[in-house]
Amino acid sequence: MLFASTGRLQYSISDIPNFLRARMLAAKADAALDQEKFHEVITKHACEGYDSFKYFDKQHWLRSKMMRVVELGLDKSSHASVLDLGCGAGYFLYCCKYLGHSVHGMDLPDYEFYRDMIALFGITRTGFRIEAHKNLPQLGKRFDVITAHQICFNGHKTEGLWGVDEWDFFLGDLMDNYLNPGGTIALEFNEEPAIGFYTGDVRKYFESRSARIFRGRVILSQRTPQSRASRAEGLLAAGTAR
Repeated sequence: MLFASTGRLQYSISDIPNFLRARMLAAKADAALDQEKFHEVITKHACEGYDSFKYFDKQHWLRSKMMRVVELGLDKSSHASVLDLGCGAGYFLYCCKYLGHSVHGMDLPDYEFYRDMIALFGITRTGFRIEAHKNLPQLGKRFDVITAHQICFNGHKTEGLWGVDEWDFFLGDLMDNYLNPGGTIALEFNEEPAIGFYTGDVRKYFESRSARIFRGRVILSQRTPQSRASRAEGLLAAGTAR
């Protein structure tokens, strides 16, 4: 699978079983939903813009997010706690919940469509705007897996795109306050105009933290708590590459 311990960092023919498994599990998760309530939600928001409309294709999103679940090994792991940052409509968390995991989301507090979808899926969520150099709100627990898919909170497509300092603060906060020892952080970036998914300095920083990287996807594992000295070494390595 993608990001497996074998070190393969791209899809190949051997990933077909994972793809088929994801489709099978997505179909089961779909069947477990209250279809009437789902249609009530999308009917309520039918006149809204693309940010809502794109999530109406339930089959597509369940399949794609279940593939992310399979790639992270959550389809075969025992009960895990999962935090999804920028959880949007909640499809990824619903897939995790369907497989028996404990889930929690975080996203903008005022978007009614997201609130309605999260309620449909029966997921807990904290309303919060993630910003640079700003600690996340305390949630009273830690998590085995922390994810952020199709990230926009990093100043995506703006002049405020996060650099090394912003990512170091953010990841330090996650590892110090939210991630369980031995846990995993999985990031999935949107592509930026002209530069790709992130700057070269940011990539060097992720590499300094032993991240597994494939295009816009970055996986970090916390085997042991990282010291401030180790973080400083990562910043120094990124700075040297500039």
